[in-house]
Amino acid sequence: MSSAATDDEVLLAAAVEGGDAGVGHGAELAAFAEASWRRDETLAVARKALRSGVGDDGVIEAALTVAIFRSLNLAADASGIPLDESFAGHTRGFAGALGIDQFSTAKNSPDFSRA
Repeated sequence: MSSAATDDEVLLAAAVEGGDAGVGHGAELAAFAEASWRRDETLAVARKALRSGVGDDGVIEAALTVAIFRSLNLAADASGIPLDESFAGHTRGFAGALGIDQFSTAKNSPDFSRA
């Protein structure tokens, strides 16, 4: 559910600084998502920590969310779908403020990551 729909404040800086971002079990969710992308030995540890907080159903939902996000990004990147300008305009500011444009993967989106 969207933080806008629930009127919750989400701390975007947690994306680079760590922490729970103001989301229930946010630190565990972030660790699980990152480990899922890496697919290394940290995945079992992250899955166990997440399961202790959200249960089996929560782990399944998190795994599905990670998988869908990854597949949509891969499909968009592979097909060359351009980023919608209204979305890009909205996110350029916080991408720069968080330093996301300093990540090595920023080279994949040169027009987006530079404000």
